[in-house]
Amino acid sequence: MGRTRGAILFADDTFVSAQHATFLIKDNVLHVRDESSASGIYVTIPGAETIPPMTFFVAGQRLFRFLGKLEAPPPLAGRPTVYGAPVPPGQGVYGVEEVLVGGRSGRTVVTSTPLLTIGQANCDFSYPQEEGMAGRHCELSFTSAGAQLRDLSGGLGTYVRVASSVERPLRPGDRVRLGQHIIQVELMG
Repeated sequence: MGRTRGAILFADDTFVSAQHATFLIKDNVLHVRDESSASGIYVTIPGAETIPPMTFFVAGQRLFRFLGKLEAPPPLAGRPTVYGAPVPPGQGVYGVEEVLVGGRSGRTVVTSTPLLTIGQANCDFSYPQEEGMAGRHCELSFTSAGAQLRDLSGGLGTYVRVASSVERPLRPGDRVRLGQHIIQVELMG
């Protein structure tokens, strides 16, 4: 699939690269592979998925990046030492940022709480009346190795980016986002 190369073309979508993705079958399982596209391939998560730091994910029409555990910068010689409140034992400080069109950073939430929420209302990231977003769309619970991303959207879907050149297996019902398009995997029998 792509804008100008592939069996399926999305010529009018400027977010689709010339050759964006490849769908292939291996051992009777459908896979998708990102062909080093500029905007990426995103796949719905099956309820919950563990993600490492610097992972991109989508809720509604918003793109986010999980920054991971943030460490305080080392003090610089000749500069004032900055002090803050201590982080409770066994916890860390984690960050999630919204990514705007063009790759610019948008709002960022930095927290030491064990859970961060995204949705339309009463969440850490709240987007009232956002199309395709549930009241409490998804949440991240932080772990020492990354975060558990959990979809709470009631079928709207939370999507995680597939790393470039990685072949991700797909199941019936999975949805794949590329550019402004969503493709749903169906089993034909």
